[in-house]
Amino acid sequence: MNIKKFAIIATAALAQFGSLFSQGTLPMFWDMDGANAPTGFSADQGPAGSKLVYSSAALVNSTPYALRLDYTTEYAQAFWSGKADTVSFYLAGTSTGNPWQGEVSIDESTDGSTWSTIKTFVDDIPNATTFYFVRVKSESRYVRIYYKKKVSGFNLAVDDFSVRPKAPSENAEIQVFYKNTQQINQGSVNTGNDTLIVFEVYNNGTKNDLTVSTLNLSGNQSQDFSILTNTPLTVASGTREKVEIKLTNAQNGTYAATLSIGSNDIDNPTYSLDFSTIKGSIASEPQAQPSNLNITAKAFRMSAGFDKSDAEHYLVLASVGNATDVPSDGESYQRGQYIGKSRVIMSGDITSDIDFDNTVANTNYHIRIFGFNGYGSYTNYLTTNPLEKTVTTPGLNPEQYYASVSPTNSSFIQDLYDLINPHTRIYYSNYSSSVISQFEARDTTDSKQIVEGFYTGFQYIYEPPFSHAVMSREHCYPQSYMTKVNENEPNYSDLHLLYTVHQDKANAVRSNYPLDDVDQVSTTFFGGTFGRNTKGEYCYEPRDFAKGAAARANFYACAAYNTNEFPFTLPTSNMLVNELQYQEILKKWNKDFPPNSWEIARHEFISQQSVQGNRNPFIDNPDWACYIDFSLMKHVPDGSACSTDSIPGRISTMNTADIKLFPNPSVSEFSIDLTAFNGEAVNVYVIDYYERTMIQAETSEKVLRLNAEALASGSYLVLVRTKSGKTGVSTLLKP
Repeated sequence: MNIKKFAIIATAALAQFGSLFSQGTLPMFWDMDGANAPTGFSADQGPAGSKLVYSSAALVNSTPYALRLDYTTEYAQAFWSGKADTVSFYLAGTSTGNPWQGEVSIDESTDGSTWSTIKTFVDDIPNATTFYFVRVKSESRYVRIYYKKKVSGFNLAVDDFSVRPKAPSENAEIQVFYKNTQQINQGSVNTGNDTLIVFEVYNNGTKNDLTVSTLNLSGNQSQDFSILTNTPLTVASGTREKVEIKLTNAQNGTYAATLSIGSNDIDNPTYSLDFSTIKGSIASEPQAQPSNLNITAKAFRMSAGFDKSDAEHYLVLASVGNATDVPSDGESYQRGQYIGKSRVIMSGDITSDIDFDNTVANTNYHIRIFGFNGYGSYTNYLTTNPLEKTVTTPGLNPEQYYASVSPTNSSFIQDLYDLINPHTRIYYSNYSSSVISQFEARDTTDSKQIVEGFYTGFQYIYEPPFSHAVMSREHCYPQSYMTKVNENEPNYSDLHLLYTVHQDKANAVRSNYPLDDVDQVSTTFFGGTFGRNTKGEYCYEPRDFAKGAAARANFYACAAYNTNEFPFTLPTSNMLVNELQYQEILKKWNKDFPPNSWEIARHEFISQQSVQGNRNPFIDNPDWACYIDFSLMKHVPDGSACSTDSIPGRISTMNTADIKLFPNPSVSEFSIDLTAFNGEAVNVYVIDYYERTMIQAETSEKVLRLNAEALASGSYLVLVRTKSGKTGVSTLLKP
């Protein structure tokens, strides 16, 4: 028995999808849509570890998606059987108005390891989809679009990857079919419970006869079959001849062998194909379960390894607690499906890394692994004595991160600022690939995935890849509260501040209203509520699950980004009328809803050096919020800033100015009356309901005219402020 050690690495998404060893038949085409690459195609998308896509029109040739490459050495690749002639594809460079920079090579190979370059692009890929094609050698079996050198700020979009076959020649060319489906050389096929297995050999040449000189069987069970077809076998051009193989063993069970076909095909003189068949109604049961299960765990991720047995495949189950569920013979299970209380993590052969998704902190997980043979209704599980183990995921692990920080030190607030900054910048556009794909998304049946809305608990089911058409990235400390509104600022894309929410039913409803307990309900959506608090002020209340985390995200925003020039405070320094976020309710939520297992897992994930690399001190130390008066970002050394008497009341110190927009609504352009600012220099921001800055301007004039033609229909927040903190706000309507 050949026992091999396999690792099951629980990344939240695979760095590579498709199989390097899954050979396709020509012609081949990949439109970059759907959850999986077609047979014969694969891609490596590097550290981001997911199928990342673009959807904007300039980057996509056939809607809805194009593949995204954004790290050096990433690639899209094709691997085929037969002779190819040309390869075509669409490329687009992504940049912000600058000529694209970087280097991309188109490489071919006969074996997938030694490559030769056919074409190279250096700093010359257009910013819109452009068609390219290259001719490959007839002996090549691989081609790749290889991101040889990435330059910061520039990425690559790939769409509609196609491989066309070489036109048949006069020479004999072998192709093999089983039940009218072409089989690839060195591939494999399951033949159900056929005891007479019939392959068809086809001659794809246009003139010369194909002569099959030898037919041989090999493998441990080859003696259980006999070849009924005699050689030599002549196949005229454009015709097929049968090769018949009979199962001679009378015992029920699974039988497998390798068929080798020798012929006068110049390129493939020896064609081989693995095949298996089942005698009776079910496959043979494995004789032994796998062994030596080793599991390691982080707060947000698990990894495992075990020794294979004689089984063809393995079913991996995970449950919270000690579930003892077992699979049923004749049943096939999908990833994300439940068997009783146990969730299917993987079902099939272990040839690549496996996603242990939906892992959270401080939780006991019970892992059970069953060997099985067969497939579909022929599946036979060994259900006794599965390989199993229970592991507990760890919780918060700050190690020595806060060694130099004490909440009683007079420099406490500055120490926090210095500790948090600088950190790795994950761009807003990379939120889905960084957080959703690698942590939040979990598998469900039919190759779909689920993400859960943070504020409401709404479960969004989608077919990967993920897009933000329904679920958006919510700034828990709203962008309009920030004194740095530019999207290029770190605070705009800080992962500790961003959460996945339903766009129309949560993000647009919350808008920039303060978080508070709702007393008079206006609208509800799952666990999220909008209405008025006990003082009659409009506010938004998320479900209890999110309250503590939302409070700690707001505390983090102030600690991470407050400066004298750009204050981040609670109430917010922008102090929009009736939209002040006060600290007392957040401090109450911080106490009443301590970090749960999901918040801890997410925090540990973001804190990795490979992600953002810094921590939120108020998750690790919730009581530290009591050492800061967030209205002034003032240190309270005795930790009394959470008491009712110590927290400033709802007293507005707003320095506001009236602004008027005309015409409003506006179709093409509008003006802002800035007379109230008395000629003081102002920054102007037009913000959409996704909290994106659509227009930004500076002026000292009394009237500012702006073009609205590029704005989509809807409502926009117009925010005007000076460096001294004087603020004006209004709403623009675009029909």
